[in-house]
Formats: sequence, C-alpha cells, structure tokens
Amino acid sequence: MARRGPGAPVGKARSAILRGMVRGGLNRGGWGGAGVGGAAALVMLAVAWPAARAEVTSAQVREAIQRGVRAIRAAQESDGSWAEHEYPGGLTALATLALLQAGTPPDAEPVTAAVRYLRTIADRQTYVVSLKLMVLARVDARQYRADIQAAADWLMKAQGPGGLWNYTSLTDRFDHSNSQFALLGLHAAAQAGIKIPPRVWQAAQQGVLSTQQPDGGWTYQARGTSTGSMTAANVANLFIFGLRLQQGREKGFANGAAPGCGRYRAHRELARGLTWLGRNFRAEVNPGGGAFTHYWLYAAERCGVFSGQRLFGSRDWYRAGAEHLVRTQGRDGRWGTYLPDTCFAVLFLAKGRQPLLVQKLQWSADDAWTPDRYDLAHLTAYIDTALGEPVAWQTVPFDAPLEDWLAAPLLFVHGHRFPEWNSTQRAKVRSYVEQGGTVLFEACCSQEAFRRGFEQFAAETFPEVPLRTLGDDHAVYRVLHEVAPYGLMGIDFACRTSVLFAPQDLSCLWEQADIPRLSKQAFKIGANIAAYAVGRRPLRDRLDAIVVPPRPQAAVPAPAGPAPAGALELAQLVYDGDWRPFPGALVGLAEFLRDRARVDVVTRYRTVRADEPTLYLSPVLYLAGHYSFELTESERAALRDHLRRGGFLIADACCGTEPFDTALRRLLEQMFPEAKLERLLPDHPIFAGRPGFAVTPVRYTPDVERARPGLTVPELWGLRVDGRLAVVYSPYSLGCGLAGPAFDGCWGLVREDAQRLAANIVLYALSH
Repeated sequence: MARRGPGAPVGKARSAILRGMVRGGLNRGGWGGAGVGGAAALVMLAVAWPAARAEVTSAQVREAIQRGVRAIRAAQESDGSWAEHEYPGGLTALATLALLQAGTPPDAEPVTAAVRYLRTIADRQTYVVSLKLMVLARVDARQYRADIQAAADWLMKAQGPGGLWNYTSLTDRFDHSNSQFALLGLHAAAQAGIKIPPRVWQAAQQGVLSTQQPDGGWTYQARGTSTGSMTAANVANLFIFGLRLQQGREKGFANGAAPGCGRYRAHRELARGLTWLGRNFRAEVNPGGGAFTHYWLYAAERCGVFSGQRLFGSRDWYRAGAEHLVRTQGRDGRWGTYLPDTCFAVLFLAKGRQPLLVQKLQWSADDAWTPDRYDLAHLTAYIDTALGEPVAWQTVPFDAPLEDWLAAPLLFVHGHRFPEWNSTQRAKVRSYVEQGGTVLFEACCSQEAFRRGFEQFAAETFPEVPLRTLGDDHAVYRVLHEVAPYGLMGIDFACRTSVLFAPQDLSCLWEQADIPRLSKQAFKIGANIAAYAVGRRPLRDRLDAIVVPPRPQAAVPAPAGPAPAGALELAQLVYDGDWRPFPGALVGLAEFLRDRARVDVVTRYRTVRADEPTLYLSPVLYLAGHYSFELTESERAALRDHLRRGGFLIADACCGTEPFDTALRRLLEQMFPEAKLERLLPDHPIFAGRPGFAVTPVRYTPDVERARPGLTVPELWGLRVDGRLAVVYSPYSLGCGLAGPAFDGCWGLVREDAQRLAANIVLYALSH
C-alpha cells in the first residue's frame, strides 16, 4: 500500500479556494476611493478587542455583491461604456473595476467591451487616466503595457508644483480626491513594471504631509473640516509612499542579515491619521462630511487592507460596513440612484472580504514583533501577481480570542529575540496548532537569540514531538515551486508539519523585495509555506463565525487509580518518540462510544508505559505514531504478558507512514515470533458490526482518494495470541478522523467512518 507522511507533497495551491482581487476606485465632486495590495501598519492603535459579532452573514454579502453586479451590468451601453456624467471614460473604468473585483473574468464580454471603449479615451483628466490605467493593469499588464506607460507618463507630467494633482494638467490647483487616484494609478503602474522616479513619490509625500490638519485628518483641499473620505485617502497614500520609498533604514543584505533592520523613521503623521480614523469611524456616514458614504467606505477599506488592521478604534471596519450596505441596498440591486455609489459599494464588499491567508502576531507592546513592516504586504502581493491567488494579510494581537487567530490558516511570528511566553501563553500557541493552524516562526536577520528561544519553546510546548530539519523531499520545498532546501525546521503535529521554523532570514528579503536572486528565492519559499498551510482547505470568509471546540480532555492527566466501577477507560501507550500524534483521538472515540454505542466509558483517557505496574488497569490500549519506534526489552515483555492475560491493542498508523508500519511489524514479531499479522477478512465481525455499526463500504479522505481512487473497502490487520484476536492494526489512520474534521495530510478514513470502525474494534475487544 502506498503511504505518505507529513513531508509528502500536498499538490498545487488551489485557485478555486481563493477569490479574485482587483485594484481600483472613484469620488464624485471628485469621485473617491480605490485600492491596492496591503501594507504593514506602522503603528498599532490600543483597542478593546470586541467579542460580539454583527449579524450580517457571508451569504448576505455574496448575494448583495451579485445583485450589485447585475445592476451595474444592466446599465452598460452597447458600445461597452456606461453613461458618463462629467468625465468621459471615468464611470466606465469604475464600473469595470467593480465587475473585476466581484469576480467577473477579464475575458468576459462586459469587460472586453469596456476595455475596447476605454482605449479610445484620450488621456486628459486625472480621474479617467488613473482609473483606465488601473483597469488595463488588472486585465492584462503585459498586453496593454504601452497604454499603461502612456497613462503613467501623463500622470507624472500632470503632477502639480506642490506634488499633488487636480482634474487636468492645466492648473496649479490641487485636491486630495484627484491626488489619491493619481497615486493609485501610479502605484498600479509600478506594480505592472513601469518605472516611476522616486522624485514623483517624494514630491507627492511632501504635498500630503504639508496639508494634514491639526486634528490629524485631511480635508478636500488644504483647509477646512477633516473628513473620513479624505483622511482615509491620505492615510492610504502614506502607506503607498512607505511601500515605494521604504520608510525603514534597512538597505542591502549580507551574511544573512539586513543592516538597519527594525529601524524606521517615526511616522507621526501616519499615527495621527490612524488615530483620527479610530476616533471618528462610522460606517453609516462619511465622518465630518456627511455625504459620499459609499466613497468613504471604500476609502476606509483601503486603509484597513494597507495597514493590516481589522479594527479602527473598537470597530471592525469591514463587518460594520458590510452590515450597513446589506441593510441599505435597494430592491433593484443599487445603492441610491447614482451608479458610482453602487460601484463603490460593490468594490468595498468584494475587496474587503478578500480571504485572509496569514496574520502577523503582535506579541509585544513595543516594535519587537515587527522588525519588518512591509514583509507580508510584499509576500501577499507576490502571491497575487505571480500566482493569480488574491489573498490578504492582517495583524492579530496576542490577547485576541483564539477564534481570531484561527481566521487565517497561517500565523507568522518573527523578531530578533524570541517572545518571553509563560506556560499559559505557550498553551495558546499550541491550541492554535491543535485546531489546525500552522505557525511560521522566523529568526529575522538570522538572529541566534531568536533561534535559542525558539528551540526552548519547542521543547516546552511540544515535548512529545521532536524538532527536526525538514528533508529535501518535504512538500514545503516543492508544493508550488521547486526550491533548494533552506534549512527549515519543523514540528510534525497530526499528520503534517504544523510548526515551521526558519533559522535563516526570510522577512528582510520580502521587505526589500529586490535583493538579487535572494528575494526571489525567499518569495518562492514564502509562497510554498503559505500553500502548504492552506492545503486543500478553503480560506474562511471574513464574516464566517469561528467556533473553537472545548479543549480536548486529553490535555488533563487522568486521575491515578482505577476507573469508576464498571466503566471502561481507554489508554494510550507511551513510548520514547511521537506517541501522541492526535491528542484528541481517544477523547473523540470515548465520546462516540458513550453517545452512540451506549458504553459506560470514561471520556478522559489514561496514558501509560508498557512496563508500568498499573498497565493491568487498561484492558484496551491504543498505540499510534508517525515514525519508527522501539520499546525496551522490559516494555516488550510487559506488553506481551498483558496481551496474553486478555489485554487488547489497537495500533494506528498516523498518516499511513511507512516507518511506523515497519516498526510495529517488527515489534509484534519480537513479542510473538510464532504468530503472524494477517489481514482481516471482509466478513469479520468488526466490519459487519457484530456488535456495533455496519462499516462497509467506507469513505476515505481526499489524500487517499487521490492515490487510490474508488477505494471503499476497509482495511484492518490482526494478530492472534493463544487463539484470540489481541491486536488490530489500521494502516489507514483512524486518529485523524477521531480527533476532528479531516484536514490536509490526513491519510485515513473520514470522521464518521473512523468513529464507527474504531468503536467496532473496541466493542469486539470487550465482547470476545
């Protein structure tokens, strides 16, 4: 039988599970709001982490987007345009961006017709040129490179003497609405490979900083009342400047480190802008401006995506905005009567719900948790651009509920020194792993202090599982890209490497993004790690409720002494090595026996070594693992005597690994050289459910189905001792199904059939 372990390949990243992402936007007098990528927050606001969830659901949001898309498409003219108001081509570009963001394919007729029309529009107005550029870059940056270059050239020539933009290039006046679109257009051009001179960004940055109001916000022009839409626009602009001009002092890379890593210019203006948003955020109205609510929401979305922040103040910006938009959408699918408002609403809903791939853990009160602030922004942009997999990232405070940690399948923890976690904090990290999460620890700048701290953390938090260097054949080196080994280390947990450690720097290479050869390798490794963490699981919708089940009772040691009179107590056999790959497996089995088979069973299992004097208290033993193992001579002798006295052993190959299979067969041969491990026949009482449940046919997990399509026959092997079946061995994992829902790497039976088959084995052992 073909088997595989935690390091086996998990296949290509699943584009079907990741939703489309697009860059775009508009304002009305100007128009307002556009968006791109994401960037790490330069500051974090002190907030009270909310536990309550708004009632809006992901299904409601999907329906609202679909209805909005239908309304937008219904307004398209026969020539591919939308009826323009003031800026020929502007509404057409905005509507096209909304369709693309909502998932309309670039080669769909509404998009191709709109592109044909937009290419006939001359470059004359800032809004239109910027939006057209963003559409063309989103549809096919290579095919339309000449058009994108021409549009970028026009925008650079139209930049005013103060660094900002107005409606056309014929005046020295400026406004922040036109300016934000010009900068978004230039940012999209830069992402498409167009070279934008640093002086353009520098002049614009000076123009933005010089017009910030005393309260930390911005208004439409230089003076007036700060508004949410203009403040959000300029906070987003500051993040763009950070991406393009690199606010950090990190330059170059040598000997595994980046000089200046972790040293950033204090950005008081950005901090003040974010504080203004946190203080004034409201989803129902544009703060300070009243009107242009939809334009404001999409601008707020840009800030949330750029900064990686889920909250402004104490408000979840996306959940609050989605709740407002779902509630106020008209029966015809529009928001209001002005079509740009519908476009802004669709852009907000579609882009804001972009699924989370990775979260950076804010593990300290100072900046030690984020020595590189643009690392994940660049990594997710690489995944978006290179692989067509639009994903998002965000930060998560350590004290946020575990449910919030689980919003993304990958948690990123890095620094120059390792966090000083206590036992409770370490247990929370372990709980994240036990719930199916993957953690990437990285020694920024290859710091030895971080490595030493991580090794101690690994030994204390996962004492039963060895930290190992990942072999050249591990999936993380080839799941998407074939890359050379990078010295990655890992801890295997529940059929997969759930804790990864990079002793060599990755984040500085993501941060700078342009270190010859090294950054490209680092991006490929990062994309591989992300794909490995995702596996075949769909990324969660932003609005999905996450429920963490109670911590497995296995984590609490069983009390000493016998079980309550008459009650069965299952026991897991302990050995030197990976003896407990699924901490919740026996708890799950005991609960199933109690609830479905009406067995009087203790739901908290024992752990016991074979040569302990109390072994006799455990009539049913469970032996599982990933790797090769051995029992000592005294342990073998004690286990042999226990089985001859009537004990029963269930052996389970976690993840179907060959090393465990070989070691188990060797152990049984050593204990019972006269007996032979043989496959149970299809009519055996365990399969027929006498007593128990019928388990033919059975269903296997996707990993098994891909390797052995059409397999529905259960497979168990048995060994008889003195004429009695005393050992039952499952080469397909029962434990991963018993522990919970199937996950990537589970080489075994689906949960329901694993429960039934395992229960039948126990019931047979008790009745024969």
